[in-house]
Amino acid sequence: MESVPASDRRSLSRMLVSSGLVTQVVIDYARQKQAVEGQRLGRMLVELGFISAKDLARQLALQRGIEFHDLPAIDPEVAAAFNRSLCLTHNFLPIRREGDKLRVWLGDASPETVAAIVQRRVGQDVLFWQGDFFAVVDAIHQHYYFQENPVEKLIDTEIRRLSDDNDHAYSPTRLLELVLHSAVRERATDVHIAPTAQSRTVLMRVDGVLRPMFAMPPSLDRLTAFIKIKAEMDASEQRLPQDGSFSIHLMEAAYTIRVSTMISEFGERIALRLLPERSDLDRLQDLGFLDEDVAEMERAFARPHGLVLITGPTGSGKSTTLHAALRVQPLVERNVLTVEDPVEYRVPVACQTEVNRRAGYDFASAMRHFLRHDPDIILVGEIRDPETARAALDASSTGHLVLSTLHVGSIFGVVPRLRLLGVDADSVAENLVAVINQRLVRSICPHCKTERPATSAEQAWLGRPVASLFHGVGCEHCRGTGYRGRVPVYEVLTVRRELADAIVADAPRARLRELAEAGGLKPMAQLARHRVLAGETTLDEVQRSVGLD
Repeated sequence: MESVPASDRRSLSRMLVSSGLVTQVVIDYARQKQAVEGQRLGRMLVELGFISAKDLARQLALQRGIEFHDLPAIDPEVAAAFNRSLCLTHNFLPIRREGDKLRVWLGDASPETVAAIVQRRVGQDVLFWQGDFFAVVDAIHQHYYFQENPVEKLIDTEIRRLSDDNDHAYSPTRLLELVLHSAVRERATDVHIAPTAQSRTVLMRVDGVLRPMFAMPPSLDRLTAFIKIKAEMDASEQRLPQDGSFSIHLMEAAYTIRVSTMISEFGERIALRLLPERSDLDRLQDLGFLDEDVAEMERAFARPHGLVLITGPTGSGKSTTLHAALRVQPLVERNVLTVEDPVEYRVPVACQTEVNRRAGYDFASAMRHFLRHDPDIILVGEIRDPETARAALDASSTGHLVLSTLHVGSIFGVVPRLRLLGVDADSVAENLVAVINQRLVRSICPHCKTERPATSAEQAWLGRPVASLFHGVGCEHCRGTGYRGRVPVYEVLTVRRELADAIVADAPRARLRELAEAGGLKPMAQLARHRVLAGETTLDEVQRSVGLD
């Protein structure tokens, strides 16, 4: 390991301030809380949402003089020389052998301590990569848990045991835990149990696409009843849809599981959404937004008042972008209030509230109460009715920055949609600051990424001759799909004076687009082509997710 001499190392807090990631005000605030809670400063800053775990790890890598690395592939034979308890205690994960040395992924740990442990354990010197603290811990849990617990075999065993249990003496608890652990391993956002005439299929949504995982006999409908009881729903009610939730720890990480049922011809269909209870928020750059677009977005998010909207269909990453926008704000100096359905990301410095329609607390009523609490920034999970739309525009016109989402298909559908919700064109033109319209496309798996000749159809769509493009051939890391993870394809519209005047004049969409592109709008198709040419995704994936001609 190439280390920086101690005399040349600056304190982490000074590095964070000098890099512009935080201000001295934030450091002072975190130290006040540190004096009470006793945590390390870096971890405190991450948990308070001031910096991301990746930001902290990158700065720590600079301080230690080692390279930052994100999610390396693990050699099981190398990791087998260690165990989960040892790696968790000292926060490191052995990755692979490089010559006569061992490559180690380092979390929140001392390089010197880990080097000594590795030397005693296997007698080898160490090469370090610095990792995101949370990612290292997650990787340790996942690698060793699934090495010790072959989840597919265990699920089969549980299904057979429950199928043979005619007296219902055996609880489905273990089966549910195994299914949820499998979902975490697969990086699934949702788990579906779908009934058909002769079986029940378990599917998981991974990178936005449903994958069938396994099937169960109809006798295992008792699993659905068990989930309903756990989510505090009426297990005896099988005629009406229901919603509920429960909390669970999966490999030491806390999750909220949102549960919804629907009545079908063959019984109840159940959907479970996995929401990690973690306050770590990625920066806009870490989410995949390009630097020049981030600068434009940050200017909009830094406005003292106005309305910023993020648009796109369900599952397009709107909430993630919305919360990443809060990272742009000086959170210690701003009173941030949010109303969400549900709260998906924890922002400890903000006051976050959750919709409760049974109690009469919806988006519109929350907005009315918020204005009595002297807010600087208001985050509204979604504008979906006339009351919320008018309240959002009223708040933005009285000196507050309002961030929200809107379900529309295109960036120029925002004004007609707000008009349908009862907002007049003058109010839209006066208060709308920016619109970010986005979709998510799957990334080519980096482990099986391969170059191949470009087809004539791809060249025609790209509008230029290209000899080759990339695709994923499928491997164990991507479960044979050729894709792993997702990146946004988006367009950013900043509402300038000429565009605002055209909105007031009720100009047609073609005129609005002409003015927007003259003002710097880059159409979504342009970024989609960039992603394909850069080898980040494929034309097939763009057409599947975005639908661009």
